[in-house]
Amino acid sequence: MAAKDDTFSIGVDPLAAAEWWDSHSTGLKRVLVSSLSILLIALAVASIVAAVWVKDYWLLAATPAMAGAFYFSHPGSPYHKWVTVAGAAGIALFADLLLNGFVTAAVLAAYADLTFAAVRAAGFVTDSGFRKHLLANESDFLEAYFARKCNIRDNKTKKVYSAR
Repeated sequence: MAAKDDTFSIGVDPLAAAEWWDSHSTGLKRVLVSSLSILLIALAVASIVAAVWVKDYWLLAATPAMAGAFYFSHPGSPYHKWVTVAGAAGIALFADLLLNGFVTAAVLAAYADLTFAAVRAAGFVTDSGFRKHLLANESDFLEAYFARKCNIRDNKTKKVYSAR
C-alpha cells in the first residue's frame, strides 16, 4: 500500500527488467521495443550507405557516435543524469548546427540524439513494465528483491533499501 501512496517507490535493475521483458512481454509494447532496436541498426547502415553515396565520409562517424550515445544513455549508467542533460542539449545543438549551415555535423548530432531517445524509450518501457509486475505480484517482488534485481526507496528520507 505504501508504494501506491508514493511513500515508497521501487527501483529496478535495468538488465533484470530487460530480461523479464524479453520473456514476459507481448503485443504492441513488445513490437515497440523491438522496432527501436531495428531502427538503430537501420540508422547505422543508412549512415554508412549515405557516407559512401554522397562521398561525405564524415558521416562514417555516425556509427561511433551512436555507439557512444547507446553506451552512456543506458538507464543504469552512473552518468544517467548528465547524459539526460546532454540528450536535451543535443536537440539544441542539432538545430544550431543545421541553422548555421553545418549539415554533416547536425546529422551526426541527430544520429546520437535519436540513439539516446530510442535507448531511453526502450528502457522506460521495460523498466516500468517490470516495476508494475513486481508491484502486482508479491512473491515475484520478494524473489527479485533478494536477488538484488530491485530495491525500495523511502521517498521522504531518500534512503534506499536493498538486500545484502
